[in-house]
Amino acid sequence: MPTTIRAAVAAGLGAVVFATGVASPAFASDPTPTPGARTVAGAKAAVVRRIDLRLATLHRLDQRLERCRHLTDAHQNTLAGLVDAATSGLTSLRTKVQGETTVEALRADAKSMVDDYRVFILRAPQVHGTCTADNETAAIARLRDVYTKLSAGVAKAKQDGANTTAAEQNLASMDQQLDAAGSALAGQVDKLLAIQPGPDGDAIRAQVKSVRQQLRAALQALRHAIGDAKKVRDFLKSVK
Repeated sequence: MPTTIRAAVAAGLGAVVFATGVASPAFASDPTPTPGARTVAGAKAAVVRRIDLRLATLHRLDQRLERCRHLTDAHQNTLAGLVDAATSGLTSLRTKVQGETTVEALRADAKSMVDDYRVFILRAPQVHGTCTADNETAAIARLRDVYTKLSAGVAKAKQDGANTTAAEQNLASMDQQLDAAGSALAGQVDKLLAIQPGPDGDAIRAQVKSVRQQLRAALQALRHAIGDAKKVRDFLKSVK
């Protein structure tokens, strides 16, 4: 089997492996809600602690953006803007909290901290989901190149007299799976990035879940495509 084909298959496999992080990494969960605090000092400490958890998560999201190697420039800029805006807003809210003098005001700040930013259920999935989608898109492109090279190898083997029926079926399946992956991904990042924070957490979760399901469907199709590619690769090895 030509080295270029073998290397291309390996590169495509590597791209898909890199794209498997559909689920977001676990971050610190939100502590006990602030309304349980009985004093101004206790409520203030609780809200500050919750804001700090969000700021720490946003810092990790910023680092994630730097590590996501297939993230497009447009998506990078959009996500960086969302993370920066949330960081700035929560930092200002933290300062406001420090100056509050009533539990009622702190409760309002706690509500704003959740509803206006939605760091855990929205911003984190937006970063991780977009990174995953762009990784999967890059994997499709690499596997298309693999498909082209494998097709050439099968055509050559057929010309040399080999029985290529099974290999041709595998190639057809690979082509279909790559189409399916592309269809599953179509429009999903735009859909994900269009979700806005707000008071309806269940609605936000439902929208995010819908996108995640499509990313998982794309990943499953990519895995099938890789399996097909390996079968064709093995066939070409056998007829060397």
